[in-house]
Amino acid sequence: MCRLNFVRHSGLSNKNILILFSIKILAAIALGWLSNHFSYYNDYWGLNRESMNEYNLLMNNPRKFFTDITYSPYENAYGGFFNSVGSYWNDLKNNIILKILAFCNIFSRGNYYINSLIFNCLGFLGHVAFFRIFIHIYPTKKLMAIIGCFLLPSTLYFSSGIHKDLVTFSMLGIFCYCLYFGVEQRMTIKRWIGLILSSIAILLTRNFILVALIPASVAFIISIKKQWPPVRSFLLVYATGFLLLLVQQITLPSIQPLKIISQKQADFLDLPVAASQLTTYKLEPTLGSLFQNLPQAFNHGFLRPYIWENAGKFAVFFALEIILYILLLCWMLFKRYPSSRNTNAFICFAVAFTVMMILVTGLIIPNSSSIIRYKSIYLPLLITPILCNIRIPNRVKIHINL
Repeated sequence: MCRLNFVRHSGLSNKNILILFSIKILAAIALGWLSNHFSYYNDYWGLNRESMNEYNLLMNNPRKFFTDITYSPYENAYGGFFNSVGSYWNDLKNNIILKILAFCNIFSRGNYYINSLIFNCLGFLGHVAFFRIFIHIYPTKKLMAIIGCFLLPSTLYFSSGIHKDLVTFSMLGIFCYCLYFGVEQRMTIKRWIGLILSSIAILLTRNFILVALIPASVAFIISIKKQWPPVRSFLLVYATGFLLLLVQQITLPSIQPLKIISQKQADFLDLPVAASQLTTYKLEPTLGSLFQNLPQAFNHGFLRPYIWENAGKFAVFFALEIILYILLLCWMLFKRYPSSRNTNAFICFAVAFTVMMILVTGLIIPNSSSIIRYKSIYLPLLITPILCNIRIPNRVKIHINL
C-alpha cells in the first residue's frame, strides 16, 4: 500500500503510470530475450537458473536457507569489503538477489519473465523517485522530466534485468528522494527509514556508490541549512576532501584509502579479456596516479564506445545515445533559459555525484560494455537537468496533455 501511494502521489495520471510501467516491462522482456538469445552465459539468466537451487533449499531445509548466507568460503573470512572478486561481500550482492528470487519462485516456478515482472515492480519505484524530485524542482517541465527519469534508453534497459543494477538504481532513487525532501521540507520517520534502508542496500550491492554519496550529501545539506550558494558549498566540501587526502598521503603514507580504487581496477583487469576491452593504464594508489589517469577515465566513462568501434553487437546504439546526450548538452549551453542560471543545490548534488561516479567507472573498468551498464543507473541525475534547462523554440513546441 505504501508503494502504491508513493506512485499515485507522483503527479502522474493513472494512464501515464500504466503506460510508463508497461514500457518498463517491455524493456525487461527485451533484455531477457536478447540476453538469452545472444549471450546464454549471462548474469540475468544465470541468477534465475541458480535461484532454483535456493528455492529447493528453502522448501527442504529452511534453516540452512536462512543461515548459509553468513558463511564465507574464503581464507580472509569477512575481509576484502571493497574487493570485486574473492570476497564474501562481493558474493553477498548476488546471494541476496538469489534469496529474494527463491521466494519469487514460489509463485513463478522459476520462470524468468514472471520473476522479472516482480523485480521491476521495485525497479519502477526508482524511476518514480527521481521523477518526484525533478518535477518538484522543474514543475513546468513534466514532459522533459518524464523523458529523463523514465525513458533514457540505457537506463531503462539495464535497470530492468534481474540483477544488482536494478536494486542499486531503485535504492539510489529512494536515497535521493528521502535526502532531497528530508532536507528541503522536513525529515519524517518514513524518510529516515527510507534513507537508512536504501543506504544499507546500496552498501551491500555497490558499496563504493555510498562512499561517493557522502561528500555530495554533506555539501547539499550544508548548502540548504546554511543557505550558502550551492557551487561554493560543493567546492568547499570537495576541496576539503582533497586536502585531507593530500595531508594523509604525506603524513601517513602507509594508509592508502585510494587503494580501494586501484584494487578494484586490478580485480577487473584480472578478468578474461572482453570483446569491448579498452587499453587501460594501471592505476596506483596515489593522487598523482589518479590525476594522471583522469583524462583516460573521462574518455572511457563519458565518450566510449565511439560509433566506429567494434565493441559488441549493440554498441552502436549506445554510441548514438552518447552522441545525442552531447548534442543536448551543447543545446542547453547555447539555448538555456535565463531563469535556469540560478543553480539549485540538488542539481549540484546530482552533477557532482554523477560525474564522480562516471569518472570512477572509467578509471576501474577496462571494457566499454560494462562501463555502459554501470553508468546507466546514474544518467537520470545528469540528463534530466539538461533536458529541463533546454529552451525549445515556440514554433516547435508540442503541447501534450499529461
